[in-house]
Amino acid sequence: MLIDFSITNFRSIKGKQVFSMMPVAKVKELPVNICTGEDFKLLKSMVIYGRNGSGKSNLLRAFKAVQNLVASSAEFKVKDDIDSYEPFRLDKATRKEPTQFEINFYAKDDFKYTYNVAFDQKNIVYESLYYYPGRKKAKLFVREYNKRMEVSETMSSVYKKIEDSLYPNQLFLSKVGSEKIDALIAPYSFLSTHLSAHIVHDTDYDNMLIQVITNLMTESEHAHIKNGIDKLLHVADIGIKGLSLKENKEEDFKFPESIDADTKKKILNELKYQIRTRHNLYENGKVVDEVEFKMEQESTGTKKLMALGGMIIEALSDGDVLIIDELDKSLHPLLTKALIKLFNNPKTNPKNAQLIFASHDVSLLTNEIFRRDQITFCEKNEEEASNYYSLADIKGVRKEVSYEKYYLKGVFGGTPVINEYELDFNISADETIQTT
Repeated sequence: MLIDFSITNFRSIKGKQVFSMMPVAKVKELPVNICTGEDFKLLKSMVIYGRNGSGKSNLLRAFKAVQNLVASSAEFKVKDDIDSYEPFRLDKATRKEPTQFEINFYAKDDFKYTYNVAFDQKNIVYESLYYYPGRKKAKLFVREYNKRMEVSETMSSVYKKIEDSLYPNQLFLSKVGSEKIDALIAPYSFLSTHLSAHIVHDTDYDNMLIQVITNLMTESEHAHIKNGIDKLLHVADIGIKGLSLKENKEEDFKFPESIDADTKKKILNELKYQIRTRHNLYENGKVVDEVEFKMEQESTGTKKLMALGGMIIEALSDGDVLIIDELDKSLHPLLTKALIKLFNNPKTNPKNAQLIFASHDVSLLTNEIFRRDQITFCEKNEEEASNYYSLADIKGVRKEVSYEKYYLKGVFGGTPVINEYELDFNISADETIQTT
């Protein structure tokens, strides 16, 4: 579970910004929205609001950057740039300074961890991992650029094994992640897999997710995904009665003659199955049969629900931290609310999964869904640097007030100042557009 995440010098984030999932003591409403363990209390969900271009997505992209670096930097070649390096570019002092991330979390082994990383375009400048076997933290490793690593006794043998093959642009945690070192399995798994960030949401991305979900549905250990999506589609009341899996055959693909056998085999394996939706067939107002539709025949909203549904069910099943930009895009507000409540409800979220998302849907700004410390706002200062703050930080806001109304009035900040008079384009009624 995520405790907090600190970000410095990344995209629109200049100075250190701390994003916390720890509940505020003075906020007493909706205690059910807090997951409680032996040593912790953490929020189950968080929504982020702000005007266009304020930096909502950049906060979520920082999560994705950590996930990508831990999962993939072991594959970097020695001269590769670190793609995640995107410093704040509107200040001469920060343009070449390192980006820094610090993340505190509980992994699947129930230990608390603190992971730090700082990097520029070419090098990992600093990396460390600590854990808490008790109240005091214990070092697993500390790495500084051009200095010999400090490693715990349990890390010494694996460090000697990879010392000469660890490039300056690779994370040590990423490099040893595949080594199945007992002390690192849980933190590596959390940061590379269970911290599940999805930032891009267009039709192609949704189609890709649906194909991944389709492939998972064919595996017996993931049968719950199909059952869960079936139930979700039924509850959504969009006319779909269920899902079917169809195995594709080679003749279903129109491969060009020039394609090589290995590429053809790879495509056939990745697209072995396709998902179909089932709808009722009527005759004289009575259901007489079912009709199958290909996924591409369904609406954008249905495909969005399919993609989100798979991610949400996996997160709830595994106790993941699910991070989504524009959760509400193409979905009805009532459906979005229902999806959020899946995380806040202990009956549907027994493994303490967490949901973090950005939104423009003000109908979600209600004390029926969120506590005040579950609502984050984002604004840019005069230097165009993003700042993040909680509704719970704003003095004088009672839990009974209309959050939506106050937000739209600009009381909480995070809203654009629009002068509609400046939108007068002086286009006369008889004016025509000239084309060449």
